[in-house]
Amino acid sequence: MPILLRMSVSAAARPLSWLVSIGLATLAVAALVPRLELRTDGAALNPSGSASVRFTEADREAFHEREQVLILLSAAPGGPGVESSEGLRALRSLHDALDSIPGLEGATVQSLATLRDLVSDPELLTVGELLSVVPDDPAGFEALVRRIRRHPMADGLMLAPDGSSAALYVHFDEEVERRLGLSEIQRWIETHPVAGFELRLTGPVVAEALLGDVVLRDLSWQVPVMVGVIALLLFASLGTVGGVIVPLVEALAVLCWTFGAMALCGQPVTLVTTILPVILMAISITDEIHLLERVQEELGAATEGGAAVDRAQLRAALQRGLAAVGFPIVMTSLTTSIGFLSFLTASIVPLRSFGVFTALGILLAMLFTFSLIPALVMLLPPRCFLRSRPSSSGLGRFERFVAGRPSLAFGLGVLAVAIALPGIACLRIQDSWIDNFDPSSDLVQAERSFNRDFWGSYRFDVVAQGPPLYFAGPAGAALFEAIARMVADLPQVGGVLHYVVPLEQVAQSLEVEGPVSRLSRRQIADLTTLLDFTSGSGGGPELVNDDESMARALIYVKSANYRKGEELAALLETGLAEMHVAEEVEIHFSGDVPVALAAVRAIVVNQLRSIALTLVGVAALLFLFSRSASTVGLAMLPVASALALLFGGMGYAGLSLGIATSMFASLTVGIGVDFALHFQHAYQSARRRGEECRDALLTTLGGTGRAIRWNVGVLAAGFAVLVVSDLGPNRALGILLASAMLACYAMTLLLLPLLLPRVRSAAVSAPRVGAQGLEE
Repeated sequence: MPILLRMSVSAAARPLSWLVSIGLATLAVAALVPRLELRTDGAALNPSGSASVRFTEADREAFHEREQVLILLSAAPGGPGVESSEGLRALRSLHDALDSIPGLEGATVQSLATLRDLVSDPELLTVGELLSVVPDDPAGFEALVRRIRRHPMADGLMLAPDGSSAALYVHFDEEVERRLGLSEIQRWIETHPVAGFELRLTGPVVAEALLGDVVLRDLSWQVPVMVGVIALLLFASLGTVGGVIVPLVEALAVLCWTFGAMALCGQPVTLVTTILPVILMAISITDEIHLLERVQEELGAATEGGAAVDRAQLRAALQRGLAAVGFPIVMTSLTTSIGFLSFLTASIVPLRSFGVFTALGILLAMLFTFSLIPALVMLLPPRCFLRSRPSSSGLGRFERFVAGRPSLAFGLGVLAVAIALPGIACLRIQDSWIDNFDPSSDLVQAERSFNRDFWGSYRFDVVAQGPPLYFAGPAGAALFEAIARMVADLPQVGGVLHYVVPLEQVAQSLEVEGPVSRLSRRQIADLTTLLDFTSGSGGGPELVNDDESMARALIYVKSANYRKGEELAALLETGLAEMHVAEEVEIHFSGDVPVALAAVRAIVVNQLRSIALTLVGVAALLFLFSRSASTVGLAMLPVASALALLFGGMGYAGLSLGIATSMFASLTVGIGVDFALHFQHAYQSARRRGEECRDALLTTLGGTGRAIRWNVGVLAAGFAVLVVSDLGPNRALGILLASAMLACYAMTLLLLPLLLPRVRSAAVSAPRVGAQGLEE
């Protein structure tokens, strides 16, 4: 603390030198920002060490699986359905065109146009593409439709049951970058309309990529809007031009340094770190409200009677202000940083990055309070910090209530927490990629249509691994026939595809009776040879690996979300446990849904754990400085009570914990404890000056209480900017963070006025500092 105060004295004495030095360093760091990478793919949120993630990556390599984009071909209003001669011809033409889009060399397209069937007669076995010829005559067309519907991979996977739409699956080559591939497809669709039909993109890959575009669009207007909102609030609270300019310049410098540090460390901007500008701007500004409020009080006392203020008086007011609020600013910066550093325990790299760099930004803001801020204040004309009219020292209505009836206020706070506690038991975990978007957006509408008409856009893969050639024999076929029977009637399942399905189609074409599992290994080998000969009759992703030691069942989930995925995983685990599986065979889960489950579960669990770590870390820091358990308890009680209110309210309101909504809690602990620290410090300072308990309470409410009130306003308004985001989770996070700040403020004022005079606490000790910022 003395070092920081000496630094502030130097900055105030030589403001131009300090400002130029900090400015040049900031420009150098800001030059690194363009190097930042944007990663909004779901893989960036995959938890390290997760079995589901590890299995999925290994399975995609074993089965040669590539990223897949879904294209939905639907009938336009008033137009013919896809299951018409016009529709099937349009599908065939679209398929051929997608195969030759420039920039997508090596991509493969799978649709009804790739499906083939076997036609057997006594003398000849023929292989025919289903859409090689689309007859015009009604009888020929009806025969084609029957052939299509008989194909096991047509109905529900590539053609809607009502024939209104069809799905095309585009698999990117490994060399094609996801965003580039999507933009090429989107550009082609926009420039090549299909008369009478509509084309829409959907699926997990499209959702993840589009989410990045929405995030960037949000940031492009959120930061300017937030600057405007905060500027208005700063002017309303401090009433001076300097009170607006100084905090905003500091916030800009903090953002430059933080993002420059991310670029220097090679850390990309992810879905988690995109909210970092909003968080940092709100937090970095609040400390300056306390400081500038105190500086203005000092200047107001110096100008009583209409005297002018010179720079010497401004410097003295600045140093007295820092002496008064510098220590709680340092403490609140440290406690807030601890809240974010608790994210280091997360198993998800972007969460750890978010915690580290937000904590870095907060500590930078603290250092700027003692360097950049004094330099800026001293370079601006003193009149920039003089109010045109004196600030009101009266208490607000809420402050008057708690000052006049502290027992009643305390009782109301306790009652509110008691009512909220049962609601915590109602909290549930729920999340979904598609919930990130506006329900009226094209993607959501396409996703809903796809999940209504097809098996589902998300997969839950059941993968079995045994000895080489195990799945070339009847035992392997029997296992997957049993898995298919087990999942057939599960409500979460839209359809299932496994390697036995195309073999059954070949067997039926040859009029071979019985399930594949009852055939000999030689018969299964013959069927496999015929299947390979058809070169495309599978029409989907690979279902058996190269040496036939691995096979998988692709379970398609309609409208997948966390709850459905959890239920399906539990049912599959129970069913497989009851199934007789050979000892040499191991089964695991992989695919979109298990990975999403792992990510959501990891984020929510990590966040809940970080609450405990933040509470312990903040309490330990406070105890280190105060050596008083009661001081620690008084500081932590309001924020703990606010968390109970919010979690209980979420439970009652049916608001689930998800990737975004779980993040507010640890942020609340780190930020919300600041109010109690400032309040307690101001009260103890008044008591040390000899004021009686009630007088000390009134002094605290009239001074620090007013600064806290404006602090809460800036934080809540800053976070509330997220409420108008295009992303649903960001809107929920904005509401929760704004509510959390208001709840922490309310519980601080409801609980502490009664407890402070009754609890013997030691103030968090700051060094005694004179007007020149040196220890006495």
